[in-house]
Amino acid sequence: MRSIIQFFIIATISFGFLSCKDAGTKTESKTGAEVSAEGEIITLLNTNEFAQQIEAVGDIQLIDVRTPEEVAEGTIAGAVNFDFRAEGFEKKLEVLDKSNPVYLFCRSGGRSADAALLLKDLGFTEIYDLAGGMIDWKEAGKEVVK
Repeated sequence: MRSIIQFFIIATISFGFLSCKDAGTKTESKTGAEVSAEGEIITLLNTNEFAQQIEAVGDIQLIDVRTPEEVAEGTIAGAVNFDFRAEGFEKKLEVLDKSNPVYLFCRSGGRSADAALLLKDLGFTEIYDLAGGMIDWKEAGKEVVK
């Protein structure tokens, strides 16, 4: 009887470890090619892909959805700040051109993902989201302006 109980305890603990093995680690995001292949309007780009696109396109709609306090710590050159958590965020989006691509980023990727979904619901047809946000951007040594 004791060995059966020990077996169930070990099995339960093992299952717990297996099911949570990546809980504390950074998840790998899809690249733009993977998302585009699925036919999505929202394309998640890694830092290098995002940097290449915003450089190649030139005059773009680049939106930083972080708070003004976060933006004061540094942002991507040319970005406009529309605080996702601020009242009136959706109203600010009205100045954007739905027929042109929109590039979004935040601190780590959560708010920009939510903002991308909102843009999609509002009828935007080409949305690019920076995977890992400014955290990954800075870690990659990309330019930050204040």
